[in-house]
Amino acid sequence: QRGRFCMYTAFRDILLIRDLTLFKAYLLALAIQTVLIHLFQELGWLSFFLPSFFWLSAMVGGFIFGLGMTLAGGCSSSSYSRIGEGMVGSFVVVVMFIIAAAATSGGALMPLAAMLRSVRIDMGENSATISHVLGLNPWLLMLFLFLPLAVWLYRSHSSPPQRGWTWKRTGVGLGLVAALAWLASAWSGDLHYGLRMTGPSASLLFYLAGGDADNLNWGVFEIIGIPIGAFFAAQWSHEFQWRAPKPARLMQQALGGAIMGVGAVMAGGCNIGNSLTGMGILSLTSLVATVFLILGTWSGTYFFFLRRSI
Repeated sequence: QRGRFCMYTAFRDILLIRDLTLFKAYLLALAIQTVLIHLFQELGWLSFFLPSFFWLSAMVGGFIFGLGMTLAGGCSSSSYSRIGEGMVGSFVVVVMFIIAAAATSGGALMPLAAMLRSVRIDMGENSATISHVLGLNPWLLMLFLFLPLAVWLYRSHSSPPQRGWTWKRTGVGLGLVAALAWLASAWSGDLHYGLRMTGPSASLLFYLAGGDADNLNWGVFEIIGIPIGAFFAAQWSHEFQWRAPKPARLMQQALGGAIMGVGAVMAGGCNIGNSLTGMGILSLTSLVATVFLILGTWSGTYFFFLRRSI
C-alpha cells in the first residue's frame, strides 16, 4: 500500500507512458527474493519442487489473466491491497476473482483447466527450470542476470514519488517480504512456496462454502492479512477513504476479476504466484506465463484504451 505496488501498472506503463518506475521495483524485488531463497535452499531451510513444463496452459492462462487485469484496473495483489484503502471496485474484483478461481480449480470450469494442463513436457523432477534448460548452475545464471541488473538499477534515478515510497524502497521491502514468506509458509507446515494468491483465494471460498478446516492453509491467512495490513497503512498515512466507481466501471471491474480468476488457475498462478514467486525459483512455466501475462496486458491496453484514443 505504501509503495503503490501493482504489477498491472508496472507492465502497462511500459507501453502506455514509457515509464519503468514500478517495473524497476518489480525487478528489484524479484532479484532480492531469488538470491535469498536460493541461499535458504543451500542452508537446507527450503526445498523447491517444480512440476512438468505446462507450456500451453501457461501461454493461454497468462494471456487471459493479462486481459483481465486490464479490465479490472489492477493485479490480484493490488486489488486485495486496495480493499484496505476503501476502494469498493477492488472489493468486487477480489470477490469475482475468488469465485472464478474456485470454479476453475474445483468447479464447473475445472475440465477446461485440466485439458490445457494435460499438454505438458515432462522434464524430470525439479528440472523444469531456466537454469536446467540453459545448462547453467542457478548461481551462475543469477550472476549473469542480476549483476548487470544491479548496475542498471543502482544508476537509475529515483524521482520523489507523489505519495508513498520510492521504487527502490518498495522493491527492497517487497523482495524481503517475498523471501521471508517462503520460510513462513514452510515452517507452518504448508507447501514450500512463497507468496501466492490464486490457490488460497479458491481455498477460502471452499472453506466458506463447505466449512472444511483443511482449506485454511497458510496462504489463506496471507491473503486475509493483505487488506488488513493495507488498512493500517492507509489509516496511518490518512489515506483511507470509501470510494466507489460508476456502475458501468464497476461491471467492467467485475468482469475483469472473473477473467483474472480463470486465467490464473489455467496458468498455475497469478502475477504473484508466477511472476514473482515462480520466477524466483527460475520456473520455466512461470517464465512463459509471465511473458504472456505481459502480452495480454499490452493487448488489453491497446484494444480497450489506446485504440479508442487513436
